[in-house]
Amino acid sequence: MSTRKNRVLKKCNRSMKISSRLDMLPEMPSSMHSLISSRIATLMPLNCTDHSVRIRRISDNFWILERMENSLWMDKVPKKEVADEFSKDQQQDKEEKAFKYRLNSLTYSVHCDPSMTVLDALNTSRVFKQEKEKPKNKDKQVLILTSKQQISRAAVKTDFPCCLIDNDEIIDVNFIQNDGSASTNQNTNLPPSSRPDMFVIFYIKKRGGDKIQLLLKSEALRKRVEYVCVYAHKEERLKTALRRDGRFNNNMFQKHCALSEFGTESRHEMSQPVKHLDQKIFNVIVLSNTKQPDSQEDFTLSVKTEPEVASDADEADDADTRQTPVNTEHETKEKKSPVKSTRPSPSWSAPEKIPDSGEILKLLREQYAGLLQQLKQREKLRDNAEVKKFFRAEYDKSVQSFSEVKKVREIMRLCDSVCQIRREGSARGTGFLLFDRFILTNAHVIGECHASGFTAVFGYEDLDQNTKHVPIKDITCFFKGEDDKGNHLDYALLEFNSDDDMVKYPQLLSHYRHKTPDNRSEICIVGHPDSQVKKMDPCFVIGGDNRFEAADEHVSKNISVYHVMKQESLKQKWDFHKNQISYNSCFFHGSSGSPVFDADCKLIGIHTGGYVYTENKTKSVMEYAYAMQPILDNIKAKARVKGRQDIINILEGKIRSDVSSTAEQQNHTDVEMGSGEDSFE
Repeated sequence: MSTRKNRVLKKCNRSMKISSRLDMLPEMPSSMHSLISSRIATLMPLNCTDHSVRIRRISDNFWILERMENSLWMDKVPKKEVADEFSKDQQQDKEEKAFKYRLNSLTYSVHCDPSMTVLDALNTSRVFKQEKEKPKNKDKQVLILTSKQQISRAAVKTDFPCCLIDNDEIIDVNFIQNDGSASTNQNTNLPPSSRPDMFVIFYIKKRGGDKIQLLLKSEALRKRVEYVCVYAHKEERLKTALRRDGRFNNNMFQKHCALSEFGTESRHEMSQPVKHLDQKIFNVIVLSNTKQPDSQEDFTLSVKTEPEVASDADEADDADTRQTPVNTEHETKEKKSPVKSTRPSPSWSAPEKIPDSGEILKLLREQYAGLLQQLKQREKLRDNAEVKKFFRAEYDKSVQSFSEVKKVREIMRLCDSVCQIRREGSARGTGFLLFDRFILTNAHVIGECHASGFTAVFGYEDLDQNTKHVPIKDITCFFKGEDDKGNHLDYALLEFNSDDDMVKYPQLLSHYRHKTPDNRSEICIVGHPDSQVKKMDPCFVIGGDNRFEAADEHVSKNISVYHVMKQESLKQKWDFHKNQISYNSCFFHGSSGSPVFDADCKLIGIHTGGYVYTENKTKSVMEYAYAMQPILDNIKAKARVKGRQDIINILEGKIRSDVSSTAEQQNHTDVEMGSGEDSFE
């Protein structure tokens, strides 16, 4: 509970910082600042008995404040409109939504928060939950139908906002076959809101014109409905809204299509905004068979409200700043196919000039002198020459990570112990030989499966290279969650049959060091990211309070998708743990279970995951590993319960070895100090 309370307080403090930054806005009326400050003061106490609702509302208000700050800086939103938005939001926040649903010919009432999705609201009904959990419906998808005006029974998504459902409206709930195609349950990742005026809804007939009749992916959905209901944010473009909806086939976006409005025959192209489509009914038609480029997106919108869609070249640039994975076999092969960029050409979209950019530049220049003085005082720098030297040294630290030949050679040797974990031929993650005939990986890599079917593949460094496949005999130890000491663990210890060929691989327990890395210290991760060949990624530790600064920096650089990060943080319950080692890495899926080495090539942790979110492409706020010592302690405790004395002997032998090594180092230090004292006398 205290951890959750700390997160709430941090949100409050960050909101207060936004308020203080608003003081710097040029020509900002004092009444506007008073409105914001009073809004924060009334929001932060939030005398609500439901703690989860209080947290969600604080998060919502934080998002609105940041969006408001950006809008005011860019002079995009009139200040009166922003004030109206706050007052409307405060009023809507107090309202409750009430609607009805029809299931098996019976009608039931639901009362909920307007910001909830329709599925979340239905899940508050015991009748619905019991029906959903029946064996006949367990593998099916929920089908929700709405009827409005001349539209009868149009399918809506399960993440349809409750604020768009009329009070006392009756929706129909059914279950359809899950045919593996996108149907009703895909998450659109729009920010939650209780404001219906922020959205538009429109209807599309399931069959298109002559050249594009098959619109919906799901055959089960096509059989049950005539129309689908799409909802979108007012500022979105049509193509963005339909893509994110997830129910439509790709050929709809590959051809030059448009929406033809029933009754007027007006045509709306995919690049147009959706704000004029509210409550209208459309048929999809083909304007031309010219194949549309993959990069055709909503360029004008991406400048204002949508997240930037980076090209492959952009991703490469981004990877340079966050450490590039290095292939362990020193490959120099280049891709034959040219890189396609998703950036619009100048003929499609001209860059917009930022309003008041001169005023913003002036403010930044005025701040420069103060920031420079703060840096000199903090680092004890006397003049500008020492400032340059300081930044040069910081740059050298960044580019020299694991550049020494000796370190690289040792890492390459230890890499032989890293394997890819597969189940029935499909890659599941990474693991490494810890000791004897035992491999360590993450518990979530194994899941709830049994050992049968799992294989550890060593030497997968080239697609044409011979690899060694070692069948897994047993899952000896398994733990995922919080232990009795407050450490968060996620590990599985896998056992294989004795194999003489395995003697040649280093056992990484003998290279383990019980040490907490400092901030900005070098580390190196070795694994199989994205189920690919073995790679390594040198990066730097983000320690202590620097993690909050790094998280804030990432949010500020990706403010357009803050609502996505916020949703994922609440869904996944993002938090920092005491046995966690944080860093920025380009290792995502497939690398779970990778060993993490320090600057001396000593094993210090196991790469476990990251604070991941998806908006057009997968990104991460930062990644983390769990320290080895709590894992080894837990393995020892479980081995004692299972009577595995062989494992206990190995781990205790490692502890005795470490103690002996520490004692020898201490004796050596004492001798040096003694001889120094004698010479001094």
